[in-house]
Amino acid sequence: MSTRKFSRVRFNVGATIRIAGRQFQGAVENLSMTGMFLVTNEQIAEGEAADITIVLTGTQPEIAVDFNGIATRISEDGVGFTFEKMDLDSYMHLKNIIAYNIDDAEKVMEEIGHSIDEKFASDK
Repeated sequence: MSTRKFSRVRFNVGATIRIAGRQFQGAVENLSMTGMFLVTNEQIAEGEAADITIVLTGTQPEIAVDFNGIATRISEDGVGFTFEKMDLDSYMHLKNIIAYNIDDAEKVMEEIGHSIDEKFASDK
């Protein structure tokens, strides 16, 4: 049984990762509202904090989507990041990317709504 709360979509785009004073590129394999998997040969330790930027091409100007994340899964193919923080514009771009690339966009909206409801319930 999966413990994922958010749908994950395939989304192939480059990403720039900044960790502890170093910067490198990787290829995003998939995205969700809470994280992504990056294909890279770079060595990253689980738990490392990262600044992540993906650039959406095909628009003028190009759109940069920025996240702060934590490396939460390391494999020989790459790194899974969990998003810790993003600004509102990046959140809206991410929501639109997921909705556009999934078969059931309404499901994404339900997942977001359910997550917000859980957050408010846990804050009480």
